[in-house]
Amino acid sequence: MALFSAALLLLPIQLLHAQTSASTEVDRLVAEALEKNPELRAARDLASAARERIRPAGALPDPMVSLSYENDGTAFSLGEMQMTRLSLMAEQQLPFPGKLRLAEEIATKDAERAATLPDRAVLSLTGAVRRAYAGLLEARENLRLVEEQLSTWRGIEEVSRARYAAGLATQQDVLRAQAERTRLAQLREADRAAEETALSEVRQLLFRPPDAAVPTEARLVPGELLLVPSTRESIARALEATPELREAALAKERERLGADLARRNLKPDFVASAGYMNRGSLPLMWSASVGVTVPLWAGRKQRPLIAEAERLTSAAAATEASLRRLVEALTEERLVRIRRLAAEARLDAEGLLEQDRLSVEAALASYRTGSVPFVSVLEALGTFFADRRSAVGRLAGLLRARADLDELSLERGSGAMPPAMPSAGPASSASPSKM
Repeated sequence: MALFSAALLLLPIQLLHAQTSASTEVDRLVAEALEKNPELRAARDLASAARERIRPAGALPDPMVSLSYENDGTAFSLGEMQMTRLSLMAEQQLPFPGKLRLAEEIATKDAERAATLPDRAVLSLTGAVRRAYAGLLEARENLRLVEEQLSTWRGIEEVSRARYAAGLATQQDVLRAQAERTRLAQLREADRAAEETALSEVRQLLFRPPDAAVPTEARLVPGELLLVPSTRESIARALEATPELREAALAKERERLGADLARRNLKPDFVASAGYMNRGSLPLMWSASVGVTVPLWAGRKQRPLIAEAERLTSAAAATEASLRRLVEALTEERLVRIRRLAAEARLDAEGLLEQDRLSVEAALASYRTGSVPFVSVLEALGTFFADRRSAVGRLAGLLRARADLDELSLERGSGAMPPAMPSAGPASSASPSKM
């Protein structure tokens, strides 16, 4: 019994042992994922391709050059007949001033919109790696915890057998300890599967082979809590950095430029042409002309396009306003979740786990005096381990929640977890915590 009590007193010391910070470790994994991910490379190539369309959009149309021969009479008569000539003609279309500039600005906005694709890919990949890393830490911490539980229950079973042999306990105490060990063995298999699942997800994001190891030194330890950013700073950052919101603002500006170009299409374009005519031994001839397009059918052609462009501008402005409010709302929701998990984790570290430890010690003291049955010790111990597992889940949830906040996703619940369930007695200690 003395050995059993000493083992229990060591539990909080192991629990509060300082561990390697997870931030440096996960940053290395994120850097590896960003370096290898083909989807990010594809997004960057698409953005680069869009930039190549800017200069062509502002260039003049290609000129047209033609070579012709006109013969006066049936026989070849160059230099003999005045109307016989070899002509070289050149023609250049000249859009109304401002049209090419607007077309180039529109292409620039399209390129800037395409540039938000790599930004979104970086944020999404970073968030996925951080969530997968949190899941891996949680699975490995739970494995350590279940091994510790098994070791404790083996000690309990030995104590129960010795007390039963001495006539100080019933056979039910021994059977209860054996049943708890069996439940924990089942839980260990579930935790191993959870670790393999988390490993598979991390390997996929890092483009590592299926059998590659992913070592982790960090631990999910109550007491090492993330700082909760302020609402004002978080919303300001989200409004500035969310790629979809920046793309919506660029789309609004692009449609405004498109409406300006559509209105400018009511203005005429010009055509300039020049020609050189060789007449052999006769004096040469040349010509020059300027033409203009007449928007004669503006009511059926240009004006409907102007109306379309103006409606598209209005729709783009409404989309931007809607996205802006969505970004604010999602940021607030994620901050609420972070604050809740941080507060719960703080209560774990500063109150609940220490109270559980004291409860185990009190149950042991009462059991020694015979004032409570042995099952009270088992229940206190089961609650202690169940609360520790819940604490690990809350810390992992806090890492996921922070990853969601930094990802700036416009989807709700990308890494959300349902509220924590209250811990139960020793029978439930072998079941995964409900988070």
